[in-house]
Amino acid sequence: MFKIFYASVALVALTAPADAQNVDWTGYYAGAEIGAGFSHPGFSGGNVVGGSDFNDTAFVGGVFVGHDWQSGQFVYGGVASFDFLGFHSQTAEDPIFGGKTNSYTYDLDWVASARARAGLLASDQLLLYGTAGVAVTRIKTSSDLFIVGADTVNKTRVGGAFGAGFEYAFAPKWSFKTEYVEYLFDKVEVANSIDFKPRFGTLNFGISYRF
Repeated sequence: MFKIFYASVALVALTAPADAQNVDWTGYYAGAEIGAGFSHPGFSGGNVVGGSDFNDTAFVGGVFVGHDWQSGQFVYGGVASFDFLGFHSQTAEDPIFGGKTNSYTYDLDWVASARARAGLLASDQLLLYGTAGVAVTRIKTSSDLFIVGADTVNKTRVGGAFGAGFEYAFAPKWSFKTEYVEYLFDKVEVANSIDFKPRFGTLNFGISYRF
């Protein structure tokens, strides 16, 4: 995922025109994004099952709005985003004895975030930046334990988000971005001593219009 991100930065830097127009980065903007998500939660409480049993890669997509201020080569501001996550329910089974098993499922549908971002202009048109803030997601988990029975947990969790990206202004009002953001959240307890620690990343490609 990081190779794709760095290759995109290098490609834009090499293809940026020498006579780049002077872009004013101050103002409101809105846009849409699509990309890939990489879910890699932690899991504890199983005998054989571990976090890697619930890893998933999926399509993600959503919208974002924000505002920037420009001071010389420095650009800073805030952005809010909402993305749908295509992670399907991942199921893993833990053998107990005599052919009996405990089973667990894990599912994520969406994530919203409010983040600050700040960066430097490599040229009038190319902004390199870092971003960090808070995020909210809905986590659906379930367990079916041989001794205890079945249980389902549906929790909203608030966590953190951090990442980096670049944005390239290809027209006075339009820009393209590539951005990787990592999300992490507090654990969700499914049953006694059994819990998930949600964590995933998104690599998005977006286009925005600056008002």
